[in-house]
Amino acid sequence: MFRTNESQLHGRFKMPDESLLLWKSVDISHNQYSFLIEGVGFFDGTMGPSARLVCDAASVQNICNSGDSEFLAVTKVYLISPPWMNRQHERLMEPLSEIRLQSSDKEQPVYEFVTMAGQTYTSVPQPRTT
Repeated sequence: MFRTNESQLHGRFKMPDESLLLWKSVDISHNQYSFLIEGVGFFDGTMGPSARLVCDAASVQNICNSGDSEFLAVTKVYLISPPWMNRQHERLMEPLSEIRLQSSDKEQPVYEFVTMAGQTYTSVPQPRTT
C-alpha cells in the first residue's frame, strides 16, 4: 500500500474521468512488496518514457498482458522487496524475469517472483530455515 499526505502532493489536476495527483513523495509499507513498471506510452497526449509504481502482482500482469492507455510497451518490471521477502536487512529493487501464480485458491493469491539474476521470492512470508 502507498500513502501520501495532502501536503506532500505536488499538484492536483482534474482529468476527464478522475483527478490526477502528482506526488512529491510516497510512503511504502515496510511489510509489503511493490513493483516499478517502466515502458513507453502516452502521458498527457505525448508519447515517451513512462513509469508506474504499483502494489500488486495482478496489476503488473494486467499492464503487461493487456496494457493500458499509458503503456504501449513494457520494457522492464522491478520488484521492490521488503526485508522479510529477500532475507536481507534492507529493501531491494531487482529486475524481474517472471511472475508465477502458485495458488489462487486462498483469499490472497500466492505468487512467485523470479528475478533476472535467478533469485525466486514468494509473496507470502516463509518460515526461516537455519
